[in-house]
Amino acid sequence: MTPHRVLLIVLAIAPMLILSATEWSANATLFYLGMLPAAMGLLINVRVAAAGGVLTGAMMMLAVPLRDEPVLGALLMAAIGAVVGLSSVRGWHGVGAYAGPQTAFALIGAPMVALASGSVAIDSSWAATTMMGGSVAAGGLWIAFIGWLARHELPTHEPQTVPTSAARYFAGALAALVGIGAFIAMQWSTSSDAWWLLLTLFVVVQPFYADTLQRSAYRVVGTVLGAVVAALVAESLAGLPVLISIVTLVVTAGAVWAQLTKPYWVYVTFLTSAVILPTSSQTEALLFADAQRVAFTIAAAAVAVGVLGIGHRIVTRQRAQPAERP
Repeated sequence: MTPHRVLLIVLAIAPMLILSATEWSANATLFYLGMLPAAMGLLINVRVAAAGGVLTGAMMMLAVPLRDEPVLGALLMAAIGAVVGLSSVRGWHGVGAYAGPQTAFALIGAPMVALASGSVAIDSSWAATTMMGGSVAAGGLWIAFIGWLARHELPTHEPQTVPTSAARYFAGALAALVGIGAFIAMQWSTSSDAWWLLLTLFVVVQPFYADTLQRSAYRVVGTVLGAVVAALVAESLAGLPVLISIVTLVVTAGAVWAQLTKPYWVYVTFLTSAVILPTSSQTEALLFADAQRVAFTIAAAAVAVGVLGIGHRIVTRQRAQPAERP
Protein backbone atom coordinates (compact mmCIF):
# COMPACT_ATOMS: atom_id res chain seq x y z
CA MET A 1 0.00 0.00 0.00
CA THR A 2 1.39 3.38 -1.02
CA PRO A 3 1.96 6.21 1.50
CA HIS A 4 -0.68 8.25 -0.33
CA ARG A 5 -3.33 5.59 0.27
CA VAL A 6 -2.33 5.24 3.91
CA LEU A 7 -2.69 9.00 4.33
CA LEU A 8 -6.16 8.94 2.75
CA ILE A 9 -7.27 6.13 5.06
CA VAL A 10 -5.98 8.00 8.10
CA LEU A 11 -7.75 11.16 6.99
CA ALA A 12 -10.99 9.26 6.38
CA ILE A 13 -11.17 7.77 9.88
CA ALA A 14 -9.55 10.63 11.84
CA PRO A 15 -12.70 12.70 12.57
CA MET A 16 -14.60 9.75 13.99
CA LEU A 17 -11.69 8.68 16.19
CA ILE A 18 -11.13 12.23 17.44
CA LEU A 19 -14.81 12.63 18.31
CA SER A 20 -14.80 9.27 20.09
CA ALA A 21 -12.00 10.44 22.38
CA THR A 22 -13.85 13.58 23.51
CA GLU A 23 -17.03 14.46 25.35
CA TRP A 24 -18.64 14.72 21.92
CA SER A 25 -18.35 10.97 21.41
CA ALA A 26 -22.10 10.58 20.80
CA ASN A 27 -21.63 12.51 17.56
CA ALA A 28 -19.02 9.99 16.40
CA THR A 29 -21.83 7.48 15.84
CA LEU A 30 -23.84 10.02 13.83
CA PHE A 31 -20.77 10.99 11.79
CA TYR A 32 -20.23 7.31 11.05
CA LEU A 33 -23.86 6.82 9.97
CA GLY A 34 -23.35 9.54 7.36
CA MET A 35 -20.20 7.83 6.13
CA LEU A 36 -22.05 4.62 5.18
CA PRO A 37 -24.33 5.83 2.34
CA ALA A 38 -21.54 8.09 1.08
CA ALA A 39 -19.12 5.17 0.95
CA MET A 40 -21.64 3.25 -1.16
CA GLY A 41 -22.09 6.32 -3.34
CA LEU A 42 -18.37 6.43 -4.06
CA LEU A 43 -18.77 3.18 -5.96
CA ILE A 44 -20.75 5.28 -8.47
CA ASN A 45 -19.19 8.75 -8.28
CA VAL A 46 -18.28 11.53 -5.85
CA ARG A 47 -21.45 13.53 -6.49
CA VAL A 48 -23.68 10.58 -5.58
CA ALA A 49 -21.59 10.06 -2.44
CA ALA A 50 -22.01 13.69 -1.35
CA ALA A 51 -25.73 13.67 -2.13
CA GLY A 52 -26.20 10.42 -0.23
CA GLY A 53 -24.67 11.81 2.95
CA VAL A 54 -26.49 15.14 2.85
CA LEU A 55 -29.88 13.62 2.00
CA THR A 56 -29.50 11.06 4.78
CA GLY A 57 -28.93 13.83 7.32
CA ALA A 58 -31.90 15.78 5.95
CA MET A 59 -34.24 12.77 6.04
CA MET A 60 -33.21 11.97 9.60
CA MET A 61 -34.03 15.54 10.63
CA LEU A 62 -37.39 15.28 8.89
CA ALA A 63 -38.12 12.06 10.77
CA VAL A 64 -37.54 13.43 14.28
CA PRO A 65 -40.75 15.54 14.56
CA LEU A 66 -42.73 12.47 13.47
CA ARG A 67 -41.50 10.14 16.21
CA ASP A 68 -44.89 10.28 17.97
CA GLU A 69 -46.94 10.22 14.76
CA PRO A 70 -47.22 6.61 13.51
CA VAL A 71 -49.29 7.43 10.44
CA LEU A 72 -47.06 10.27 9.26
CA GLY A 73 -43.93 8.31 10.13
CA ALA A 74 -45.20 5.36 8.10
CA LEU A 75 -45.97 7.64 5.14
CA LEU A 76 -42.47 9.11 5.30
CA MET A 77 -40.85 5.68 5.27
CA ALA A 78 -43.16 4.52 2.47
CA ALA A 79 -42.17 7.55 0.40
CA ILE A 80 -38.48 6.82 1.00
CA GLY A 81 -39.05 3.18 0.02
CA ALA A 82 -40.71 4.26 -3.21
CA VAL A 83 -37.88 6.65 -4.09
CA VAL A 84 -35.25 4.00 -3.32
CA GLY A 85 -37.08 1.52 -5.53
CA LEU A 86 -37.44 3.93 -8.43
CA SER A 87 -33.79 4.97 -8.12
CA SER A 88 -32.82 1.42 -9.11
CA VAL A 89 -33.36 2.52 -12.72
CA ARG A 90 -30.12 4.47 -12.28
CA GLY A 91 -28.53 1.84 -10.05
CA TRP A 92 -28.63 4.06 -6.98
CA HIS A 93 -30.72 1.78 -4.75
CA GLY A 94 -27.58 0.54 -2.98
CA VAL A 95 -27.11 4.02 -1.51
CA GLY A 96 -30.79 4.18 -0.56
CA ALA A 97 -30.50 0.86 1.23
CA TYR A 98 -28.29 2.68 3.75
CA ALA A 99 -30.07 6.03 3.84
CA GLY A 100 -33.47 4.43 4.52
CA PRO A 101 -32.42 2.52 7.65
CA GLN A 102 -30.63 5.59 9.05
CA THR A 103 -33.92 7.50 8.74
CA ALA A 104 -35.72 4.65 10.49
CA PHE A 105 -33.13 4.85 13.29
CA ALA A 106 -33.99 8.54 13.82
CA LEU A 107 -37.73 7.81 13.59
CA ILE A 108 -37.93 4.75 15.84
CA GLY A 109 -34.56 4.21 17.53
CA ALA A 110 -32.93 5.99 20.43
CA PRO A 111 -29.89 7.86 19.06
CA MET A 112 -28.14 10.40 21.24
CA VAL A 113 -26.39 13.61 20.21
CA ALA A 114 -23.72 15.61 22.00
CA LEU A 115 -24.23 19.31 22.70
CA ALA A 116 -22.23 21.75 24.80
CA SER A 117 -24.50 20.87 27.72
CA GLY A 118 -23.91 17.12 27.34
CA SER A 119 -25.41 14.14 25.50
CA VAL A 120 -29.16 14.36 24.95
CA ALA A 121 -31.86 12.64 22.93
CA ILE A 122 -32.15 13.84 19.33
CA ASP A 123 -35.75 14.97 19.89
CA SER A 124 -35.03 16.93 23.06
CA SER A 125 -34.65 20.25 21.23
CA TRP A 126 -34.32 21.79 17.80
CA ALA A 127 -30.59 22.27 18.50
CA ALA A 128 -30.23 18.54 19.14
CA THR A 129 -32.07 17.65 15.93
CA THR A 130 -29.97 20.08 13.91
CA MET A 131 -26.74 18.78 15.41
CA MET A 132 -27.79 15.24 14.54
CA GLY A 133 -28.53 16.11 10.90
CA GLY A 134 -25.38 18.19 10.61
CA SER A 135 -23.18 15.42 12.04
CA VAL A 136 -24.62 12.84 9.64
CA ALA A 137 -24.27 15.17 6.64
CA ALA A 138 -20.71 16.04 7.70
CA GLY A 139 -19.77 12.36 7.75
CA GLY A 140 -21.11 11.93 4.24
CA LEU A 141 -19.44 15.05 2.87
CA TRP A 142 -16.15 14.09 4.48
CA ILE A 143 -16.12 10.69 2.79
CA ALA A 144 -17.11 12.33 -0.50
CA PHE A 145 -14.16 14.71 -0.09
CA ILE A 146 -11.79 11.82 0.60
CA GLY A 147 -13.20 10.11 -2.47
CA TRP A 148 -12.50 13.23 -4.52
CA LEU A 149 -8.89 13.23 -3.31
CA ALA A 150 -8.63 9.56 -4.29
CA ARG A 151 -10.62 9.90 -7.52
CA HIS A 152 -7.73 8.68 -9.67
CA GLU A 153 -7.28 5.55 -7.53
CA LEU A 154 -10.90 4.50 -7.02
CA PRO A 155 -11.85 1.38 -9.00
CA THR A 156 -14.43 1.89 -11.71
CA HIS A 157 -17.81 0.40 -10.87
CA GLU A 158 -20.80 0.34 -13.16
CA PRO A 159 -24.02 0.68 -11.12
CA GLN A 160 -26.41 -2.26 -11.45
CA THR A 161 -29.38 -0.74 -13.25
CA VAL A 162 -32.87 -2.26 -13.24
CA PRO A 163 -35.48 -2.18 -16.05
CA THR A 164 -38.23 0.38 -15.51
CA SER A 165 -41.00 -2.21 -15.13
CA ALA A 166 -39.05 -4.13 -12.48
CA ALA A 167 -38.15 -0.88 -10.71
CA ARG A 168 -41.83 0.02 -10.42
CA TYR A 169 -42.70 -3.32 -8.83
CA PHE A 170 -39.67 -2.96 -6.57
CA ALA A 171 -40.72 0.55 -5.52
CA GLY A 172 -44.28 -0.49 -4.79
CA ALA A 173 -43.27 -3.55 -2.78
CA LEU A 174 -40.61 -1.72 -0.78
CA ALA A 175 -42.88 1.26 -0.09
CA ALA A 176 -45.71 -0.97 1.15
CA LEU A 177 -43.50 -3.16 3.31
CA VAL A 178 -41.48 -0.41 5.00
CA GLY A 179 -44.55 1.78 5.42
CA ILE A 180 -46.54 -0.96 7.14
CA GLY A 181 -43.45 -2.02 9.09
CA ALA A 182 -42.89 1.53 10.33
CA PHE A 183 -46.50 1.84 11.45
CA ILE A 184 -46.37 -1.46 13.34
CA ALA A 185 -43.05 -0.57 14.98
CA MET A 186 -44.24 2.89 16.04
CA GLN A 187 -47.77 1.94 17.07
CA TRP A 188 -47.28 -1.31 18.93
CA SER A 189 -43.62 -2.02 19.60
CA THR A 190 -42.09 -0.84 22.87
CA SER A 191 -38.52 -1.52 21.78
CA SER A 192 -36.30 1.19 20.35
CA ASP A 193 -34.62 -1.59 18.36
CA ALA A 194 -37.76 -2.07 16.25
CA TRP A 195 -36.12 0.06 13.55
CA TRP A 196 -34.16 -3.12 12.75
CA LEU A 197 -37.31 -4.37 11.03
CA LEU A 198 -37.00 -1.60 8.46
CA LEU A 199 -33.25 -2.04 8.10
CA THR A 200 -33.85 -5.68 7.20
CA LEU A 201 -36.56 -4.80 4.68
CA PHE A 202 -34.38 -2.21 2.95
CA VAL A 203 -31.60 -4.77 2.66
CA VAL A 204 -33.43 -7.96 1.67
CA VAL A 205 -36.14 -6.59 -0.65
CA GLN A 206 -34.61 -6.57 -4.11
CA PRO A 207 -35.87 -5.78 -7.63
CA PHE A 208 -36.04 -9.51 -8.48
CA TYR A 209 -37.70 -12.17 -6.31
CA ALA A 210 -34.90 -14.74 -6.59
CA ASP A 211 -32.44 -12.20 -5.18
CA THR A 212 -34.82 -11.40 -2.31
CA LEU A 213 -35.15 -15.10 -1.43
CA GLN A 214 -31.41 -15.65 -1.37
CA ARG A 215 -30.67 -12.44 0.49
CA SER A 216 -33.25 -13.19 3.17
CA ALA A 217 -31.60 -16.49 4.07
CA TYR A 218 -28.13 -14.97 4.01
CA ARG A 219 -29.35 -11.97 6.00
CA VAL A 220 -30.56 -14.14 8.88
CA VAL A 221 -27.31 -16.11 9.02
CA GLY A 222 -25.14 -13.00 8.80
CA THR A 223 -27.19 -11.09 11.39
CA VAL A 224 -26.87 -13.88 13.95
CA LEU A 225 -23.12 -14.15 13.45
CA GLY A 226 -22.62 -10.37 13.38
CA ALA A 227 -24.69 -9.87 16.53
CA VAL A 228 -22.61 -12.44 18.40
CA VAL A 229 -19.38 -10.79 17.29
CA ALA A 230 -20.65 -7.31 18.22
CA ALA A 231 -21.78 -8.48 21.66
CA LEU A 232 -18.40 -10.05 22.42
CA VAL A 233 -16.49 -6.97 21.25
CA ALA A 234 -18.73 -4.49 23.07
CA GLU A 235 -18.60 -6.44 26.32
CA SER A 236 -14.81 -6.74 26.08
CA LEU A 237 -14.29 -3.04 25.28
CA ALA A 238 -17.00 -1.56 27.53
CA GLY A 239 -16.03 1.99 28.55
CA LEU A 240 -13.44 2.33 25.76
CA PRO A 241 -15.23 4.29 23.00
CA VAL A 242 -12.10 4.95 20.96
CA LEU A 243 -11.29 1.26 20.70
CA ILE A 244 -14.90 0.48 19.82
CA SER A 245 -14.69 3.10 17.07
CA ILE A 246 -11.50 1.54 15.73
CA VAL A 247 -13.07 -1.93 15.66
CA THR A 248 -16.16 -0.45 14.00
CA LEU A 249 -14.04 1.05 11.25
CA VAL A 250 -12.16 -2.21 10.79
CA VAL A 251 -15.33 -4.27 10.40
CA THR A 252 -16.74 -1.58 8.09
CA ALA A 253 -13.70 -1.97 5.86
CA GLY A 254 -14.29 -5.71 6.08
CA ALA A 255 -17.86 -5.18 4.91
CA VAL A 256 -16.69 -3.24 1.86
CA TRP A 257 -14.14 -5.96 1.08
CA ALA A 258 -16.73 -8.71 1.54
CA GLN A 259 -19.32 -6.93 -0.61
CA LEU A 260 -16.92 -6.85 -3.53
CA THR A 261 -15.36 -10.30 -3.17
CA LYS A 262 -17.28 -12.61 -0.81
CA PRO A 263 -20.73 -14.23 -0.47
CA TYR A 264 -23.51 -11.98 0.82
CA TRP A 265 -23.71 -13.63 4.27
CA VAL A 266 -20.07 -12.70 4.93
CA TYR A 267 -20.83 -9.10 4.02
CA VAL A 268 -23.88 -9.08 6.32
CA THR A 269 -21.82 -10.48 9.20
CA PHE A 270 -19.37 -7.59 8.95
CA LEU A 271 -22.10 -5.02 8.32
CA THR A 272 -24.24 -6.16 11.26
CA SER A 273 -21.30 -5.78 13.63
CA ALA A 274 -20.48 -2.39 12.11
CA VAL A 275 -24.03 -1.12 12.73
CA ILE A 276 -24.58 -2.67 16.17
CA LEU A 277 -21.30 -1.52 17.71
CA PRO A 278 -21.78 2.26 17.37
CA THR A 279 -25.53 2.21 17.97
CA SER A 280 -25.53 -0.11 20.98
CA SER A 281 -22.20 0.32 22.72
CA GLN A 282 -23.89 2.17 25.57
CA THR A 283 -26.74 -0.31 25.99
CA GLU A 284 -26.59 -2.07 29.35
CA ALA A 285 -28.50 -5.18 28.28
CA LEU A 286 -26.51 -5.63 25.08
CA LEU A 287 -27.14 -9.36 24.75
CA PHE A 288 -30.90 -8.82 25.08
CA ALA A 289 -30.75 -6.02 22.49
CA ASP A 290 -28.87 -8.27 20.09
CA ALA A 291 -31.43 -11.04 20.60
CA GLN A 292 -34.18 -8.56 19.74
CA ARG A 293 -32.38 -7.53 16.57
CA VAL A 294 -32.06 -11.14 15.47
CA ALA A 295 -35.78 -11.68 16.13
CA PHE A 296 -36.71 -8.55 14.18
CA THR A 297 -34.48 -9.64 11.31
CA ILE A 298 -36.05 -13.09 11.08
CA ALA A 299 -39.57 -11.65 11.25
CA ALA A 300 -38.93 -9.00 8.58
CA ALA A 301 -37.18 -11.46 6.27
CA ALA A 302 -40.04 -13.96 6.60
CA VAL A 303 -42.65 -11.30 5.84
CA ALA A 304 -40.69 -10.00 2.85
CA VAL A 305 -40.30 -13.46 1.35
CA GLY A 306 -43.96 -14.32 1.96
CA VAL A 307 -45.42 -11.10 0.56
CA LEU A 308 -43.11 -10.92 -2.43
CA GLY A 309 -43.64 -14.62 -3.08
CA ILE A 310 -47.37 -14.03 -3.45
CA GLY A 311 -46.75 -11.03 -5.71
CA HIS A 312 -44.27 -13.04 -7.78
CA ARG A 313 -46.86 -15.77 -8.40
CA ILE A 314 -49.53 -13.26 -9.38
CA VAL A 315 -47.24 -11.45 -11.82
CA THR A 316 -45.98 -14.74 -13.27
CA ARG A 317 -49.51 -16.00 -13.87
CA GLN A 318 -50.61 -12.72 -15.48
CA ARG A 319 -47.69 -12.83 -17.88
CA ALA A 320 -48.37 -16.47 -18.74
CA GLN A 321 -52.09 -16.05 -19.45
CA PRO A 322 -51.84 -14.58 -22.98
CA ALA A 323 -49.68 -17.48 -24.10
CA GLU A 324 -52.20 -20.03 -22.78
CA ARG A 325 -55.18 -18.60 -24.67
CA PRO A 326 -56.06 -20.26 -28.03
